[in-house]
Amino acid sequence: MAKTTTKKKAVATGEVVARLLPKPGEVIVRMYRIGHGDCFLLAFEGDAPDKPVYVLIDCGYKPGSSKLVHFKEEKARNVVIGPNKAKDITQNIRDATGGHIDVAVITHEHQDHVNGISAKNFAGISIGETWFAWTENPNDDLANALRVKFKDQLIGLMAARNRLAAVDPGATEKIDRLIEFELGGEDEVFNAAVAVQAFGAAAAGPENSANKQSMKLFKDLARQERGIKYLRPHEKVIAVPRAKALRVFALGPPRDEALLETLDPKGREEFHGMALASSGSYFAAAAAAAAGGGAAGGDSPFAKRYRLDTENAFADPQHGAFFITNYGQDAPAGAGAGPATSSSAPGWRRIDKEWLYSAEQLALDMNDATNNASLVLAFELGKGGKVLLFAADAQRGNWLSWGRKNWRDGDDVITTKELLSRAVLYKVGHHCSHNATLNGKLSDEWANLSWMATGDAAREFTAMITAVRAWAETQKGWDHPLKAIKDELLKKSSGRVFQTDTAVAAMKPDNPVEADWSAFEQRVTENKLYFDYRIRG
Repeated sequence: MAKTTTKKKAVATGEVVARLLPKPGEVIVRMYRIGHGDCFLLAFEGDAPDKPVYVLIDCGYKPGSSKLVHFKEEKARNVVIGPNKAKDITQNIRDATGGHIDVAVITHEHQDHVNGISAKNFAGISIGETWFAWTENPNDDLANALRVKFKDQLIGLMAARNRLAAVDPGATEKIDRLIEFELGGEDEVFNAAVAVQAFGAAAAGPENSANKQSMKLFKDLARQERGIKYLRPHEKVIAVPRAKALRVFALGPPRDEALLETLDPKGREEFHGMALASSGSYFAAAAAAAAGGGAAGGDSPFAKRYRLDTENAFADPQHGAFFITNYGQDAPAGAGAGPATSSSAPGWRRIDKEWLYSAEQLALDMNDATNNASLVLAFELGKGGKVLLFAADAQRGNWLSWGRKNWRDGDDVITTKELLSRAVLYKVGHHCSHNATLNGKLSDEWANLSWMATGDAAREFTAMITAVRAWAETQKGWDHPLKAIKDELLKKSSGRVFQTDTAVAAMKPDNPVEADWSAFEQRVTENKLYFDYRIRG
């Protein structure tokens, strides 16, 4: 096997630490096995053989997911991938890049994409420029409006969560995990007291959240050199300083609030498998009401002007009799006229605290909405060349937007469909979950998996899934990776699928074209810390 890196030293883990040096006309994609989360280092050919251009995309994981994992499959040995700590990953990044990242990309504000980013972990690493989606731009009016809305919903969610904990302490487990995504941090077990403190800091100023602090670090490092870019979709073809022939296209997130709130696939867009329906805006209003803030207050999802508090309803001079007749189970003695409360006013009509249980769905909706604001990038290896698609956690509305606009490239027009037809690598959306890869046909008007890798690119198509299945199964309902999507990826790629917790050999199809599989294996380096995959431009 041809070597593409130069040995530097051996560390305590036994791994070889080396500069990541692509050959002329080559790109190396390093997929870190950081756990259930994303961290990618791309090495492109630079303006000198010993000076590649390094692009880092995200650095985060779900706490607990990177512990020791034994993955056993009929065709593969036991695979040990952990424990891999964030400091091990960032030390490798430091050594592989010589301590300088040309472009750092943060796709969106979620714990499993940014919590590995800290001053300690990135000490001694400089950054040329940092890229964010337009949604992070402090000078963008739409982005600012979305931030206000998100903050209101987060306040409402946390208030509803605390009230639910008071009446049913065991009912908040899933909500707590989802809140962790929004607030960040590295604690493996949700600590309510710590979360309340973190929430209070974030409510006072969202910049105080752990996620925001991670993002701020990359901003501060980039300001020391070329600065920060906030990317809008379809605006222009992006050049990367010193990168030979590399061009970048931003596909999402869309500048359309309705599309940003469009989360789950519909009809033929969905692969057959488990799907979780989104609730819509009712739950957002309910949790916002829970926060007080002049909307509702107390334990009701309804604004004050539309309700009577429980303690006042039965004694209300105008409506008391109605409430006693229909809902009077707890009416105080002698409060107005009406039949006996316990026998003729069925308790099943009362919602009391039940509406608080919708907070779990709201937490899921907010989580999905943040995912849907992902920065989606396509890296083109020379004009008209192969394409690497990094979709972050983009969901339905993001995907639907990709094909609705084009790029101007001088006198040429580049469409998303043509761009994706040349995709030889797909970083699979959101750990291969049900709503982050759209199904469809090549003839469909929406971007979908069939648009990728047509023609010559089909024989080289490869997918990367950032998932730890054994950990996901502990999360009660997380079907990552979804079998229906993974099976389709394995079929489309002839087994060329990388998964965080799985050996490459486990993906080998039963009857491969041996020459093709051998050629693929020769481009792969695998160890417990990462996969390296080399692609010729």
